Amino acid sequence: MDIGKLGMFANMKEKMDWLTQRQEVIAQNIANSDTPNYRASDLKKFDPKNIGRDRQFILAMEATTPGHSQGLQKPQNFKDEEVRKNYEVAPGKNAVILEEQMVKMNENQVDYQTMTRLYAKQKSMFISALGRV
Repeated sequence: MDIGKLGMFANMKEKMDWLTQRQEVIAQNIANSDTPNYRASDLKKFDPKNIGRDRQFILAMEATTPGHSQGLQKPQNFKDEEVRKNYEVAPGKNAVILEEQMVKMNENQVDYQTMTRLYAKQKSMFISALGRV
């Protein structure tokens, strides 16, 4: 039996996958904080109602040669550009606010730690219920 398909575990796994992807986007924003004309981006807000739908991506691989396989790609609508107007823009028209990105990174880290603790707790309760302590 695959416990990852049970409701609570599937929800937590999906949220952890979303948090992992968000960490990647935040890291790209920070890495491009000095790139001219770069605009910060973020993921669409996590919606537990859509769990399991449009779940067709894994991390996309970089193709270094035209004959290489690209693997599965992220859906195009997964990344959502920031819609608000940035009040702080660098002379090179870069709109990444490092303080804002660091706050997002901290929130993301706390959420991920919470999900891993919940996952471990649910697993231990599941094992306890089966009588295999």
